[in-house]
Amino acid sequence: MDLTFLKWPIIILVVVGIGFLFTSPGVNFLVNHYTKATVGENMGKDLSDENGLTRVGGYLLFTWQYQKAYDTMNLCAQRYGPQGRNYLYNLYRMARCLDRLERYKESYDLLEELIQVNAHEVDNRVADNDNLRLRADKLKEVHDLR
Repeated sequence: MDLTFLKWPIIILVVVGIGFLFTSPGVNFLVNHYTKATVGENMGKDLSDENGLTRVGGYLLFTWQYQKAYDTMNLCAQRYGPQGRNYLYNLYRMARCLDRLERYKESYDLLEELIQVNAHEVDNRVADNDNLRLRADKLKEVHDLR
């Protein structure tokens, strides 16, 4: 049976489907998908959902949608707590979002929290304490934080 006539419609559907995931409704669909399950029921599903929310937050950060990125990573951090695999990494990126949103005091507080727990030792995706301290000091000095 010759099914070559289905080749192009399938390719078009796949491209449109992938393109949908990059739109705002597509992002909302992914966030809803990753928050559908109840935390604690299935460890594998929790890990997959946490990684998915972290990736969606990273995509939003990459596309300069800082408020949405912050909200997504904050949701992930609250949902999985400090026991989550990406908790410190999400806090680190949330600090960058807050900095871009000109919420400097909150960004400074997150950086101080990361420095206190020595986040780089736990998660090597987080900058080391020297870089975190440099960013925190620069925020404090430039924006006259107390």
